[in-house]
Formats: sequence, structure tokens, C-alpha cells
Amino acid sequence: MARITIIDDDRAMDLLSDNLRYRGHEASHVSSFEEAVAGIATIVDSDVVVLDIVMSWPAGRPKTGLAGDHTAGMELLSEIRKLNRDLPIIVYTAIEDQGIRSALEADARVQFISKWESPSLQSFVARILNAIGEEVGAPVLQPFIVHGHNEVAKLALKNFLQNTLHLPEPIILHEQPNQGRTIIEKFEHYAAQAAIVFVLLTPDDAVAISTDSDEVKRRARQNVIFEMGYFLGVLGRGSGRVLSLCSGGVELPSDVTGVVLIDISAGIDAAGELIRREVEHADREY
Repeated sequence: MARITIIDDDRAMDLLSDNLRYRGHEASHVSSFEEAVAGIATIVDSDVVVLDIVMSWPAGRPKTGLAGDHTAGMELLSEIRKLNRDLPIIVYTAIEDQGIRSALEADARVQFISKWESPSLQSFVARILNAIGEEVGAPVLQPFIVHGHNEVAKLALKNFLQNTLHLPEPIILHEQPNQGRTIIEKFEHYAAQAAIVFVLLTPDDAVAISTDSDEVKRRARQNVIFEMGYFLGVLGRGSGRVLSLCSGGVELPSDVTGVVLIDISAGIDAAGELIRREVEHADREY
């Protein structure tokens, strides 16, 4: 496992750090000059740094060398080199200034990638992994199980994913440490580590609609519906990485009408071939 630090004030770079974490690396995204300066001692212990040059210069800090109002990344590069002259650095920036380009080319441990080239995520990841001497392979497909009260289905699914499909141990939220966080903070933290999600839609809650008779209907837990919507938004419905597993008798949200679900009424093992096929064809380009 390599330690990779991304220094860029573009929040979209979270996608890059997520991809690297899916592959089993320790990746962190530092989103400001000030944050990078404060953590410089940790940054220089990285195996590789991805650095943007175009970042705003903080008020009150004297400018030095080639650093201008919007090129604070050059100052960070200088600070890194004072502490670690051999650290591989991939400069990923839109800067075209020839003076800066010449200074970067003079550093044998710096690679330059222009943002104007718009490299694909996969090719960018390959450049990073090559910098640490690692061959590029398929990312780790880290599963996450969203569940309600059906413990039998949850444990059967966990066992199937680990022991039959040989995926990593699934993330189950209540099994993870709280570390003083709110539930939503904890959920967001572990959700960011998920590459494929299995939503167990089981008939846990009894409900009645006010305009209907007193007939009782069964729905999945509210947290299950919320988390399913969250993952569909983050991972994308078309990615095939959010799998909805439904048992009989559960009323589904009207928004997912027509979406083909996996029926687990007869148990996880009975639906195993369908689950395996969906996992096999899930989008790995993330």
C-alpha cells in the first residue's frame, strides 16, 4: 500500500483519491495551500504527491521566486524539496507559463501533466501508480451492504460476497467504529470507500396510507431508502454498482418503478447466480 497525497483546490479531485483508495492505497486530498503548509511534515513522507500549481496565494505571506498571486503551488514545491529532494511529484496543472515549465523540467523527480490534455481517470491513475513502481490492475471492488432488520439476509449476503464471490469484507455501517461522529458523518465516511453497494429491501416497517383503508403495507426501513438514493446519486444508476435485492411483500418507492431488481425471497443462495452476474458486469471504470 502506497501513501499518495493530492494537493489541489478542485474538489473534483476527490474522485481521484477515491479511485486510489479503491485500489488499496492510502490516498488523501489536501484542498488548500494553507492546509498543505500545515501538514507539510506528513506530505513529505508520501510515496508520491500530485500537485496543482494554480492555487491562490494566502494574504500576508511574502511571495518568493516564481510564485505569483495564483501560482502558490510553486511555493509548496519549494517547501517539499527542502525536506525531501527525492519525492516523486506529478504536477497536474493548467499553467502554461514557460518560466514555470522550465523550472519544473529542471527537477528530475517531477512529471508534468497539463490539465488541458484532459487525461482520462484511468490513464491518470496509471501515471501515478507507475511513479511508485506498481503495475496497473483492476481496482478493488469494495462492497457496502445497506440493510434493515433482516439479520438472516444481511449475514447470508455478507457470507456470499466474501466466501463465494471472494470480494473484500463488506462494509456494514454498525460494525464500524463511531469515533465520536454523528451517524451521517460516519455514513459519508464509509460510503466514500464503497465501490459496489448491495441494498437489502426487506419488509421491515408496517405502514398505512391515510387515504386508504386500514390495510397494512410493508416497506423497507427509512434508512435503507435514504442510503439507496444516496448511492444511486453518487455512483450512478447506470454504473451497475448499486444492486437492489428485494424480498416479497415489500412496497417499493415509485421512483424505481420499472427497474429490474434481484428477488431474494427464496434466499441469497437461490439468487446467487443473478448476483454474481451483476457483479461481473459492474462498471470498473471509476
